[in-house]
Amino acid sequence: MAEGRAGEATIGIVIPLYNGARHIADTLRSVLAQTHSALEVIVLDDGSSDDGAEIVRSMLGDPRLTLVQKRNEGIARTRNAGLALLAAGTKHVIFLDHDDLIAPDLCARLCDVLDRRPDAVGAFAIADWIDADSAPLGDGEFARFMRQREIVRDGRVVPVAPGEDATLPELFLANHLYPPSGILLRRGAIDAIGGFDPSYRVADDWDALVRLSRLGPIAALDEILVGYRRHGANASGDTALNVRESRAVWARTYSSADNSPADRRALQAAWRGMQRHKFRVKSEAARRALRSGRLLAACRLQLDALAHLALIRPLRRWGR
Repeated sequence: MAEGRAGEATIGIVIPLYNGARHIADTLRSVLAQTHSALEVIVLDDGSSDDGAEIVRSMLGDPRLTLVQKRNEGIARTRNAGLALLAAGTKHVIFLDHDDLIAPDLCARLCDVLDRRPDAVGAFAIADWIDADSAPLGDGEFARFMRQREIVRDGRVVPVAPGEDATLPELFLANHLYPPSGILLRRGAIDAIGGFDPSYRVADDWDALVRLSRLGPIAALDEILVGYRRHGANASGDTALNVRESRAVWARTYSSADNSPADRRALQAAWRGMQRHKFRVKSEAARRALRSGRLLAACRLQLDALAHLALIRPLRRWGR
């Protein structure tokens, strides 16, 4: 069931909503206050049990806003459903989490980046943590994390310069480009990769960025323009799930038939460079443990280091 009607827009903002009543009004206010006003905003209530949909319904006086209520299918399928509902003329899309806040000029600034970069499939801004009451959290800790990107060059792991594009070899190894709330994607590019993979529960956005980066770079806007809300209900806090899905991204990306010969060479170099880096780091930790008399810890660390050296490619079973 859809309610409301979006007008002609250049940017679509897709917001999956699941039991987000506490924050959805603040999130929508940050969206509807954008200086780039040509927006199409679709909130998809994914079978919530709270009154979040009613809160959205109370804001439907803005003609750019649409509410869709559907059965629970998970975030990837919900993002795909929102993508399918965007008007044909909508050129760009942001997949906004229902509890995040965006600065008033986020859309305009990222549009400017893409206008200058026809080769890029998207553009991203920096996020920083906010708490449940929208106050800053962590003294800039998450923004520092986003800026601490790494890539393998000449066999060594090196920092990525602030403002440098994100490309396939970097995104394959790790995703520092989240939350998706701060990423503006070209509609044609996300359509070209078939949207989000519903086999993932928390890594669907990372997997999509990796697949997108085969088509072109993702340009950086090195400014904090997103409030990334942290609270007890964040799905990304499940460590075991994150490990399983990280391994799946590595295995599926490495062995994908979509890789060109150049992609395969870049992924191989990135993987081997990172494993050698981890071998060196953990071997040094083992030596420190041995010098301090912690023989058992030293043995465990060195065995772990050797395992990285032996891991010449991601295991295929990780991708199943």
